[in-house]
Amino acid sequence: MPFFKPFKLERFFAEYEFNVRYLLSSSDCESMSVRELLALEEGSLEGFLGLRLGYTETKGSPELREALAARYEGLGPESVVVHAGAEEAILELFLAVLEPGDRVIVNFPCYQSLAEIPRALGCAVEPWELREEAGPPGRWAFDVEALGKLLEKPAKIVVMNAPHNPTGALPTREEFDGIIALCRKSGALLFSDEVYRLLERDPARRLPAACEAYEGGVSLGVLSKNAGLAGLRIGWLATKRDEVINAVLAAKDYGTICNSAPSEYLALVAARHLDELVERNRGIIASNLDVIERFFQRRPGFASWTPPEGGSVGFPRITAGAASGLPSLPGGGADAEALARALAAEAGVMLLPGSCYGYDASGFRLGFGRANLPEALAALAGWLDRRKA
Repeated sequence: MPFFKPFKLERFFAEYEFNVRYLLSSSDCESMSVRELLALEEGSLEGFLGLRLGYTETKGSPELREALAARYEGLGPESVVVHAGAEEAILELFLAVLEPGDRVIVNFPCYQSLAEIPRALGCAVEPWELREEAGPPGRWAFDVEALGKLLEKPAKIVVMNAPHNPTGALPTREEFDGIIALCRKSGALLFSDEVYRLLERDPARRLPAACEAYEGGVSLGVLSKNAGLAGLRIGWLATKRDEVINAVLAAKDYGTICNSAPSEYLALVAARHLDELVERNRGIIASNLDVIERFFQRRPGFASWTPPEGGSVGFPRITAGAASGLPSLPGGGADAEALARALAAEAGVMLLPGSCYGYDASGFRLGFGRANLPEALAALAGWLDRRKA
């Protein structure tokens, strides 16, 4: 029997990501070329070309860790470990801190590895579900009361993702403080997946990082999402807990050992100019959200959503069914997976169905961080028109 269950999201992407023209479910933001990135910093091209291709430090280069630590109040470079993307960081944190039988509480729905890796390690995984509040405009709430009930029994770690994938949910400051208080009272670590941080719709709603706000907080960051540099495969963990850092490093010795020297060099340039990269992508997101809202307004019978408060993804639900020529579930309601497969085959447009999260088969993840969203959405509109005809 395989150690891990199949990663539904990654398997779906593997099937379609490089075989369709338009990706309408990507979670990363608009990328750039190596030339464009190096143009942000004078002398960086010469430095990159002169880079020696030897091993790097297991923790990550001192300069890169210093630049990343500077993004957090009260943390130094010794509190940061650089990884080959966020996925390696997730795996190695869980390998470092969990033992069979530990209880793990995880935001749901979630990126599958946040729940599947603890399960495969023999932990008892319990979902902490978001609560969708009616609108207009409505919001997805982080249910502090529900977390409190879950923490009536000891838990090793609470896993939170904010801004949230796939809903775009963002805790209020009151919810965030309540989550911190509950973790502190129970003694649980708080592992906060913050890969969409800095992409809040309203910058005034930006929360502290968990590693800043809580002595037991571990924050996950990556350059794939807000900076749009997924190809660098550079992520990191940040925490004040020295024993967590040391345990993660022991796990990393059995993984990548160290990161790619060229990736770390380019990541250092990106980290020094992260505000510029983020603002570029925030502008793309804002423009795309206007396009999406107009699309939903023109097609109220197709889909609607609770508007995302942060990040580069949201979670609409399909409202149309068999009467409009769209696939339906046996018990009623729209079948988002069947629709997504037909859409990819017939129009070259990829949507990610909610079934990949084990959540709401009529929903799908919509990504809006890439510059070609208007063109991709037009292709979806044309397909819907043809199906209706």
